[in-house]
Order: sequence, then structure tokens, then C-alpha cells
Amino acid sequence: MSFENCINIALNFFENIDSIIFDITKEKETQDFLIDVLQDQLFTTGEDGNGLSLGEYSPVTVKIKRAKGQPTDRITLKDTGAFYNSYEIDPFEGGFFIDADGKKKDTDLFFRYGDDILKPNEETTTLIAEYYEQRLFEYWENIF
Repeated sequence: MSFENCINIALNFFENIDSIIFDITKEKETQDFLIDVLQDQLFTTGEDGNGLSLGEYSPVTVKIKRAKGQPTDRITLKDTGAFYNSYEIDPFEGGFFIDADGKKKDTDLFFRYGDDILKPNEETTTLIAEYYEQRLFEYWENIF
């Protein structure tokens, strides 16, 4: 491969980076990864993406959670799993949106806890950036 061809391939890669990220984000493996790290963040910290605690359970809820073997020291929003199972990744060129069904019986989780319950915190953002960095590096290796 000539030097000129290498330069053209590299330029094409950088000119189309948003489209490449879109293609990577559409992959099931990537969507599964994104959902897993976002759910893990919420479950393990009980905080929104800004690091704000979702609060504490009432004494009655603590008893119910204990009986189910679920964490009681933080609100995880994973009682039945319906909210977590509704997570969706909506890719667009250069990024993605995260969505979920926040309707729980007569409660709207987004109204009660805020939209930032789906927002990645700094640690999760780093994990996501590292994931994309690795995937882009693999793409780069494949074109050369």
C-alpha cells in the first residue's frame, strides 16, 4: 500500500468518524455493553449521573427488600426488573440516547427521581469512552 493510499484511508476514517461510531453503536454487543454499565451504575451506587443519591427506602420497604434479598442501603430502582428491562439505546451519528420506560404502577420514575437516572456518571463515562476507543482501534486495524 502506498503512502498516499494510507493518507487517504486515514483521512476517510476521520472524516467518517461519526458514521463509524453510529455503526458501532447499532451493534447488539455495544448496546448490551452500554445497558449493562448504565444499569450497574444505578444498581451499585443508588445515584443519578450527577452523583446525587436517589434517597433511602422507608422502613417498610427495607423489610420487603430484605425478604427479597435485595439491597436496602440505597434505592436501585430494580424491584421487579421491569425498569431495567426497558432500557434502550437509540444511536445517532456521533452518539446515542438512552431511554427506558419510567412508568411504574402510579409512579413516573423520571418525574420522581429526574431524567439523570439514565445519565452516565464520570466513572461510567470513562468505561464507555474506553470501550469506544478499543472498538475504533479495532476498526482502524482492520482498514490497514
